[in-house]
Amino acid sequence: MAGYKLPDGSALPTTQLADYQKSVHYSALTRGNDLSAPTCNDCHGNHGAAPPGVGSMANVCGTCHVVFALKFETSVHKQIFDKGCVECHSNHAVQKPSDEMLATSGAGICTPCHSARDKNDMGAVAAETMRGGIEQLKSGIGRSQALIGRIHNAGIEVSDQELALREAGTKLTLARTEMHAFEPARLTAITADGTKILAAVDQAGQSGLAELQYRRRGLAVSLGAILIVVIALGLKVREIDRRHSADTTARGG
Repeated sequence: MAGYKLPDGSALPTTQLADYQKSVHYSALTRGNDLSAPTCNDCHGNHGAAPPGVGSMANVCGTCHVVFALKFETSVHKQIFDKGCVECHSNHAVQKPSDEMLATSGAGICTPCHSARDKNDMGAVAAETMRGGIEQLKSGIGRSQALIGRIHNAGIEVSDQELALREAGTKLTLARTEMHAFEPARLTAITADGTKILAAVDQAGQSGLAELQYRRRGLAVSLGAILIVVIALGLKVREIDRRHSADTTARGG
């Protein structure tokens, strides 16, 4: 790439390969053995390789990430971002997406345009609202999984609850996808559905805990009764032995 110029006359960068080797795409290809992971020619072509035009950048990413691209097409960002997906995710050094990216402070990718300190910044409010919904659902899933796991390990049937937890996990995935449309109300509706699922799971979990406690109390009572019977039998045996010894002594005398 050295010696080539960009349209504005500046030198063309030569770090593309090094950046790509830091990306989630490279990791998927080399560590995950995912042969569908994009390489240079997937975006630039083969013999007639050329940089994707600014107007087609989102289309290039949308080849693989179809749902995300469709959501982005309906967002307010579509009218603002010239480079589409690249504005937030970069092009060659594409990092693994995380919930932490959706933030208007710290390392959040919303910070260049939005500030959590500005209460009149509706974009910041929207980002924080969506992040809050995602985090609430995510933490709820974690708590419910711990509860159901505890009951499962105790031997109580929880297959229905495990299935419901997978459905709640799907809602979390859908919420992360819906975020690209940047419509908090639509994302909130999805996380609300996930929260309802978790409420039912937690209710069943509490019932399971009650059953577990009932079983343990019943076991304790049973063990107590068995212990009393064993002690009574032991005392009875000792009494019989004493009588037998007394009878033997009396006959011998």
